[in-house]
Amino acid sequence: MKKRTIYSWGAAIVIFVVLMIVTPTIPQSQAYHDFADQRTFFGIPNALNVISNFPFLIIGLIGLVLCFYPDDYFRFSLRGEKLGWTCFFVGVAAVAFGSSYYHLHPDDARLVWDRLPMTIAFTSIMAIFVIERIDEHKGTYSIVPLLLVGLVSILYWRQGVICRFFDDLRPYALVQFVPCIVIPLMAILLPPMYTHSTYWLWAAGFYLLAKVEEAADKPIYSWTHHIISGHSIKHVCAAMVPVFLTLMLAKRSVQTERISLYKTWKISWTRSKGKGIEEESFECTYTNVAVEEARCPVPIIHICHKNKFLFSPSLFPSLDQPGDMGPSFPFIDQVLLISQTLMSFPHLLVISACLLVAVFAYHSFRPRCIYLIDFSCYQPPDFLRSPIANFIEHLNLSGIFDRECLDLQQKILERSGIGDDACVPVTVHEIPPHSSLSAAREETHDILFTVVQDLFSKHKIDPKSIDILVSNCSLFCPSPSITSIIINKFGMRSNVKSFSLSGMGCSAGLLSINLVKDLMKIHSGSLALVLSMEAVSPNGYKGKCKSMLIANTIFRMGGAAILLSNREQDKDKAKYKLQHLVRTHLGSDDESYESVMQEVDEEGLVGVALSKQLVKVASKALKINVVELGPRVLPYSEQLKYIISFIKRKWRKQKEKEVYTPTFKKAFEHFCIHAGGRAIIEGVEKHLKLEKEDGEASRTTLYRYGNTSSSSLWYEMQYLEAKGRMKKGDRVWQIGFGSGFKANSAVWKCVSEIDSRDKNAWSDRIHLYPVCGDASG
Repeated sequence: MKKRTIYSWGAAIVIFVVLMIVTPTIPQSQAYHDFADQRTFFGIPNALNVISNFPFLIIGLIGLVLCFYPDDYFRFSLRGEKLGWTCFFVGVAAVAFGSSYYHLHPDDARLVWDRLPMTIAFTSIMAIFVIERIDEHKGTYSIVPLLLVGLVSILYWRQGVICRFFDDLRPYALVQFVPCIVIPLMAILLPPMYTHSTYWLWAAGFYLLAKVEEAADKPIYSWTHHIISGHSIKHVCAAMVPVFLTLMLAKRSVQTERISLYKTWKISWTRSKGKGIEEESFECTYTNVAVEEARCPVPIIHICHKNKFLFSPSLFPSLDQPGDMGPSFPFIDQVLLISQTLMSFPHLLVISACLLVAVFAYHSFRPRCIYLIDFSCYQPPDFLRSPIANFIEHLNLSGIFDRECLDLQQKILERSGIGDDACVPVTVHEIPPHSSLSAAREETHDILFTVVQDLFSKHKIDPKSIDILVSNCSLFCPSPSITSIIINKFGMRSNVKSFSLSGMGCSAGLLSINLVKDLMKIHSGSLALVLSMEAVSPNGYKGKCKSMLIANTIFRMGGAAILLSNREQDKDKAKYKLQHLVRTHLGSDDESYESVMQEVDEEGLVGVALSKQLVKVASKALKINVVELGPRVLPYSEQLKYIISFIKRKWRKQKEKEVYTPTFKKAFEHFCIHAGGRAIIEGVEKHLKLEKEDGEASRTTLYRYGNTSSSSLWYEMQYLEAKGRMKKGDRVWQIGFGSGFKANSAVWKCVSEIDSRDKNAWSDRIHLYPVCGDASG
């Protein structure tokens, strides 16, 4: 048995070490500080979370007083016990101060003082167990090293918070969770020095309950109708741990014969008959005894009734036939029977505990799903509409362009697929157009403030709950950045992770989603806000270069805000779940790199030049992107057809015959193609062999809103929602293109029922679309 136990503990240690190695870095999520109950009472912020720490102070002081009470109240008999328990009660009392200080204003800096006292308590308990259950001298010498290990785990994380190098909670997680697993096992398997060892299990049970309440902070707050949160209850429940340990110290006495709990387990209960007139007392003793007929010790149940022996049936009826079974309590007997069976094989307990830790680690650190809770698209007011005739007239009246340039722009605009309802900023309506930094700022504020406020108001989002903020705007890059503008406007937290992307072209919207996806791999429980737009007012070209005049005609005013989350509590209210995101970059190819480029013309004027090879380059990028995405989304039948077609083409060397194009409609119900222009949309439809109806959302968005750059994909998604076509379980493929040259794909799955009556950028006129001729091609 001793050798088997050593192997079991060795296996447990190896598993813990492996978990530490294979588990990715665990940074401190800022969502941890977002507690459900943030009410202020009597001028105390987060009042209940602060006040609920008071029991720690009471029980900590009581324990310290009794440790040094005259006549050795706790009857310490081993060297180092008094020091160990003193450290424990000091840690418990300090929790009241550290946790209260943290909850007054939750942040990383104050969280250190919350965790430090708890670490002292955890490590002290480990040392006490070593003293009592394993070796008195080694346990005494381990007190200081264990306390230092706990301190180092805190400093390792705190140093990361300060210098952003480590920011790793793995050491602290081991210090906290290893005792939670090891202490109950040691309490059961190793023979105690004192009586009343079952109090350890009660303490462990209350601590486990406290962790459950902590995880269910917001649901409990909702279930109690905002009376009390799970975190406040967690404090009270966790304070019961030192209460039970203090009771154990007060009641215990030295055992003459040291027997572990897994060898003897007694439970007694009383059953009343009638209305309390007659009572019967029973006591069950579960123990391991050697049965001569059996090859191994067999667990036996002894039941006594009023101090009289009734029966002793074996767990295995074939080995023992009971006579008078006495009173029957089937449920209790079965529960105790299973417990005793497990306790009879300690190595099973150790392995089971390790499996539980592995399951917990997987659940905690598995890749989290990225949920799209909702998104909002900017709907410009009607007075910003720029009908084609007005647009051409304004260009003519501005006196900037000669007749050849005006005719070219009119020709491009009439063939672009853009309708009369597309809008431009108010400064572009001026004659001549006003392009300045202030105009760009005004346009940015108007678009982003509107969509962000709409999203926050609709879902009652506190701006301080945003953990990640990403903006993308290719040609307008102010200082302070766009994300700084949003943080200042809405008063977001000082530690929000913000990123402003520029120069990424029309595909930047999906690049922003990809950045959030990567960040959420290491920041669990996070809420992210993505902002996509392009500023039109400062980027009008006033020269004569034909390739630069195209951008003047197709870009229009628009923007979108997208709310993403990887929190489990947002699963039920999310609209979509991100399934795949594939990026393709052809920057190493000169033709692709130069297809869309901001540059200076011969007159020294800045503009964005669009190459004649743009559609060809887009097709090439899309083909490479699809090759990577296809195996992830296409059914096996379509993949097999493609492989067979490819082999035939190579084998027969039929270069003139194209390889089979898979039917992507078997993988997706909806398609959102970047509304960069009619040629782009038709090129994608041709390449993927889609029907005209599949590109309706893209064509209609181009007609109604024009090319709104990276935000066009979100207008298309809202169009599908407003039409009532998006159903739960549907998959939608977003295809974005951008300078560089880039092609990006995102696959979303609808995970909720979408109400087409919800207000969005299409609600007021969705019945007018599609428009024959313009929207349908």
